[in-house]
Parts: sequence; structure tokens; C-alpha cells
Amino acid sequence: MKVAAAKLSPLLKSDVQGLILAELFMNPDEFFAISHLADFAGTSLPTAMREVDRLLDGQLVVQKTVGRARLIQANKLHLLFDSVSQIVAFSYGPAAVLPPLLVGLDGIDHAYLFGVWAARLSRQTAATPKEVDLLLIGNVSRIEASRAATKAEEILGREVNVQFATALAWERGDTDFVKEVKANPLVELTLIP
Repeated sequence: MKVAAAKLSPLLKSDVQGLILAELFMNPDEFFAISHLADFAGTSLPTAMREVDRLLDGQLVVQKTVGRARLIQANKLHLLFDSVSQIVAFSYGPAAVLPPLLVGLDGIDHAYLFGVWAARLSRQTAATPKEVDLLLIGNVSRIEASRAATKAEEILGREVNVQFATALAWERGDTDFVKEVKANPLVELTLIP
């Protein structure tokens, strides 16, 4: 199966590779099961295993085995760790950086990336995203959301533009803003603690 070229970074081979790297390098203190990395990148387990094996061969990641499970972590001692982190943060980082920052927000029902970043990932635009557009659904504190966005901006090196919609407005889809967002590519963020 031919893999499509990466849309968010010309330095990476594919979007799958970019998303796996983002999850690992944006959360460098965490170990991840390969099945989690496959789910996060929206790919099959064998494809994720091949990507992880390539990263292991290049010593960009380390692994530990627990029973039959292989757990993978970014290699913080690799000479290219900071460089890879910076590239990944700019390109695929929003999908990995934002969920842990949003999980603790009271009243959040769903979170979506939209705008140019989501459009480029879905191959609908060639424009380079200058900012990250984030939509929070629910009754979320704007102050808490602003704090999370500020932390994300520090990590990603770009502005995070936060928009809000109530669950009812999102469900009804009758405002111009919600109609426009729903008519364009969306990337739902998984908010599991």
C-alpha cells in the first residue's frame, strides 16, 4: 500500500509518521503502546509497528517490554531530540499537545481542530497553517481555556485561536459559525484522562 506524502511537514515521510512522532515527542516522559500510537495516527497496527521499528533503528525512540506489550518512548538522550521535537511541534504537534492540556477543563464535551491545520491534514489546502484553530464544545471556562491555550502556544511556537460553542449550538448547527466549521475539515481531539 502506497502511503501519501506528509502534508504538514515536507521533512517527514507521511502524516502517520508525523502523528506518531508528535505523540511520542510532545509527551516525552510517557511510554505508549503501539496500539495507542496506531489509534492516535489513524492507521493499522502493522503500519504503526513498521514506523516504530524505523524509529527504533534510528534510536529516536526507546522501548521497554511489559509482558508481550512493547511500550515506546521518545529517546530524550538522542542528539536530534530537540530538533525533532521542534519540527514535530510545529507540524503535527497540535494533535498531541492539546488533549492533555484540555482534559482537566470543567464543562468540556468535545474539542476540535479546524481551519487551515485541519484542512491541510485532510489534503484540502496547500496553505501553511500560521495558527492553530481550536473549537471547544460545552460550558467551558474561558479563563481556564485561555491558560491551556497559552501553555500550548509555548510548546507549539504558534498562536492557538480558541473558539467556543455550547453543546446545544453545536448539535443544532444553526449559527453561521457552527455551519461553517462543520462544512470544513475537523480533527476531533480525544480527551481521555
